[in-house]
Amino acid sequence: MDSSGSTRSHSLPRSTTVSELAQYLALTIALGGLQFVWSVETGFGSLYLLSLGMKKSHVSLVWLAGPLSGLITQPLVGILSDNCSAKLGRRRPYIIGSTVVVVLCLIIIGWTRELTGSRPLPTVWLAVIAFYVLDFAINCIQASMRALIVDSLPTSRQDAGTAWASRMIGAGNVAGYLMGFLDLVHLLPFLGSTHMQVLTSIASLALVATVSITCYFTTETPLARLPTQLRTSDSSSGSLRALGAIFTSIRSLPKAIKGVCRIQLFSWIGWFPFLFYGTTYVAHLYAATHTGLGGDDKNADLIEKGTRAGSLAMFAYAVSSLGFSVILPLFAYSSASRTALRQRGARTDTLSGFGRIRQVLRKVRQVVSISLSKMWMVSLAVFSIAMLLTFVVSTVRGATWLIAACGFCWAVTIWVPFSIIGETISDYNSAERSVRDESRGDGYIPLDSADIPMEELATGGRRSDGSQLERNDVLQRSSDAGGLSAGTILGIHNVFIVLPQFITALASSLIFAFFEHANGPEPENPDRQHAHEIALVLRLGGISSVIAAYYAWKLTH
Repeated sequence: MDSSGSTRSHSLPRSTTVSELAQYLALTIALGGLQFVWSVETGFGSLYLLSLGMKKSHVSLVWLAGPLSGLITQPLVGILSDNCSAKLGRRRPYIIGSTVVVVLCLIIIGWTRELTGSRPLPTVWLAVIAFYVLDFAINCIQASMRALIVDSLPTSRQDAGTAWASRMIGAGNVAGYLMGFLDLVHLLPFLGSTHMQVLTSIASLALVATVSITCYFTTETPLARLPTQLRTSDSSSGSLRALGAIFTSIRSLPKAIKGVCRIQLFSWIGWFPFLFYGTTYVAHLYAATHTGLGGDDKNADLIEKGTRAGSLAMFAYAVSSLGFSVILPLFAYSSASRTALRQRGARTDTLSGFGRIRQVLRKVRQVVSISLSKMWMVSLAVFSIAMLLTFVVSTVRGATWLIAACGFCWAVTIWVPFSIIGETISDYNSAERSVRDESRGDGYIPLDSADIPMEELATGGRRSDGSQLERNDVLQRSSDAGGLSAGTILGIHNVFIVLPQFITALASSLIFAFFEHANGPEPENPDRQHAHEIALVLRLGGISSVIAAYYAWKLTH
């Protein structure tokens, strides 16, 4: 309760004395733990399934679990959590429950052979089922965490919040790929007898620890305590009916969010094969340059060394991503953060020496910084060039440099789209709150007011060109749309991320199956051939990223 007696719903750390940095850390650290888990799955899942005896064309079909779960889980969890009335709040119950499921799946994956008695067919099926359930649970946590960040922060802090989320994701990436590169069985034998067992054990502990921090230090106002008219939809509505309403609401999205969704549709055709086959690509390149040097023992050693070479390349990419996620937010701006920066830079109060330095740095940032959409366009262009350069790169060192360069692109991808969406939602909701209060004679409330918590806001707000909506237009749209909130819009956004993954998974499966048939069961240099097949899929992703860069250029205008 604030001093006026109204219920506040900021999802910020409990202590009011903690610094702003601590607030961002507590709010976003769970995304770091989740990314650690996801890096284990994407970085080592393909090689693990291949080691169980699966064909490469079948492995690509297994990774349909990601887009399938994203298509179903994130929109459904988004709208269900929007209407959740649990005492813990709207998002945390889904985060905690899904974390339990993720840990169980990781244990099953790590000890699949032990659970099935090493019987080939049951082992493969159990691993596949565990990966599918794991993807559903990961998407549930991700949807809830992204919505929690949007719920927690006003418009002027959305950019900073998503920037910190990208840093946590970058840290999780670094930790995940570093663990894959190390000899964990030798370092931590008490966590398992195989590399995968130790990896899944560490990932489980990391996720539980980070989720615990976020859920303990973050508070939410239970939906039951909010006014009935502010709920997203009637609680009697069925979840399936609500899920259907999400897809019909796509047409009424603000123009900026529609633009983001269009870009994501093409950019993720490139990201999906990169994330799932980057390690495998480098591993095959390594083995191709050392093939025929020994018997079965030597070949087994090549597989292990190739896997570590792939892990090292992805580790370089993760470190690059983390570094850029720290630096880039200093030189990019959204409309709200730009306004706040100018206001702070214009202050003429008496400043200490350190204060003057900070003011000078703010003015420098105003001169050299670029818009979020332009930075996104540049990152997509860089990614497409890197993928197309696989035409001329044929060494492990060259492939490692290409993958490391994509760290810049990934840092932007996990930050800019969510920043644009979060700011648009906050602006949109704040505008309708202003119009609603004005219609009641309460006066005007500034759009960038940091005192407006997300959970006290319904939907409506701005025209597609960013101008203020008229009062009747806002109220009519709110009535027609039934109220779009953070979970709902992020669910719609995720649909445009997962749909291209279906396309890529099916296309890569067909490409791999074609080459398996054309080259026979024993090609002359199987590792060189496998690397060529994966590179072909990466190039197709690079071409799609060119289209995404074009739409990002349109978004800047």
